[in-house]
Amino acid sequence: MKFAARHWLLKGLALLACTSFLTGCGFVHDEVVTGPYRLVAVDIDADMSLCYSLGNDAIGRVNETVFAVGWNDTYVVAKQHPDNDRKITHYYFIERSKDGPYVDPPECVTGPLTEMEFRQKQQELNLPAFSRTISSLE
Repeated sequence: MKFAARHWLLKGLALLACTSFLTGCGFVHDEVVTGPYRLVAVDIDADMSLCYSLGNDAIGRVNETVFAVGWNDTYVVAKQHPDNDRKITHYYFIERSKDGPYVDPPECVTGPLTEMEFRQKQQELNLPAFSRTISSLE
C-alpha cells in the first residue's frame, strides 16, 4: 500500500510541476468539469488527465488518457485508456467529500476498476453516468 500511495503522490507532483512550468504556455485542453475538477491535456490530447484545480495549477487525480467523465454532488467518475492504450479501459471514481487540494489520491480515488467492478460499485453507491465523452480519445 505504501508503494501505491507513493506512486500516486509522485505522479501527482510530476503533473503539478509540469503545469507550474507551463502556466504561461497554456494547455492543449483545459475544461472545467465540475467544482475544482478539470480535464487537462498539457501537450497533446492523449495527455488528458482529470485534475483537481489549485487556481493557476492543478494536481492529478486520474492520469492519461481520460476520455469520459461524469459527476453528481457526491462523486466524479472517469474512464481512462492507460497511456492511450485503447485496448484497455480502466474505471475510476472520486469521493468528493474526501478530496481536497492536498489530499493524496489514494485517500479519495478508487481505481483502476474493470467494467464489471465499476458497474457493481455504480449500483451499490449510485455513481453517476458518464455525461462527457471526448470521442477523439474514446
